[in-house]
Amino acid sequence: MTKTLSQVAIGLFLAWPIATGLTLPARGPLPEARPEVAAPAPPADEQAAENATPDASAVVPTPQTKPAAPAETPRTQAEEAAPEAKGIPQKPSETSGTTETGKDETSDGTPPAAEPEETAAPVDPPPPTEDPAALAACLADLKSIGASFETDPTIDDAGGCGIAAPVTLKKVLPDVTLEPEATIRCETALQLARMTRDMLRPAAEAAFPDRPKLTGIRHASGYVCRKRNSAEAGKVSEHAYGNAIDIAGLRFGDTEEPVMIAKQDDGTAEAAFQRAFNALACLYFTTVLSPGSDPTHQDHMHLDVIERKSGYRYCR
Repeated sequence: MTKTLSQVAIGLFLAWPIATGLTLPARGPLPEARPEVAAPAPPADEQAAENATPDASAVVPTPQTKPAAPAETPRTQAEEAAPEAKGIPQKPSETSGTTETGKDETSDGTPPAAEPEETAAPVDPPPPTEDPAALAACLADLKSIGASFETDPTIDDAGGCGIAAPVTLKKVLPDVTLEPEATIRCETALQLARMTRDMLRPAAEAAFPDRPKLTGIRHASGYVCRKRNSAEAGKVSEHAYGNAIDIAGLRFGDTEEPVMIAKQDDGTAEAAFQRAFNALACLYFTTVLSPGSDPTHQDHMHLDVIERKSGYRYCR
């Protein structure tokens, strides 16, 4: 029974469209058209190479309207007078240029004034100062020994040479002259006077008992502004500070005896005296260069009072 009813229902379902006149459409609905994607335009050079003709239907973009330039702000009178203040280049007649030779010139063709270069000032220190108390004591001692001298104005030469308080020594002792007179520091003069009084004259009397007493000392150099050993370069000599004096000979009465190179195997009185002179001078001077000590000291003795650390002395 149930099976019979199902078959009847199916038959009615199929017969219903016929009875009512309903029919299926001949064609189904068409799908919507797919939106077209614009193909990228080939590069301009490729178009030129292929002589491609542009599509007349292509839409040419309209250029944007160029914005109007802002109105120029009127310049003040000060700005007109100084155009460079706002970065405006000056006229060629107002500026300096560079010629073909590479030299700067002004508008009239003349080279501009050279600007001073920032260079260090040349080193030219004043002479070393003297301690007032020490200087006063030195002058008093030199006078008490019997030396003859004059005090001179400060010497301040170029290159750092000079003596703050020079003296011109004429006599080392009352009866021993300095030939010729020498301009040196008081300390140099005092040590020469002390050495002559305490050591040199007694040693000469012991070496030459038959000769007249020592009456003069001949020097080869006192103050002079120069380098050491008169070289063109190098350190400044102690002579340039008044610290040194060179002894070239000794006078006994009317006879002058030059200083000599004293060899150790020379047994003469002259050689013995010279060796004693070399040694005793180092008790008063901090530098002693005896005759023959080097090529520049063959015929004289160099004596100076340069100060060294720990009282060191250089004697040759």
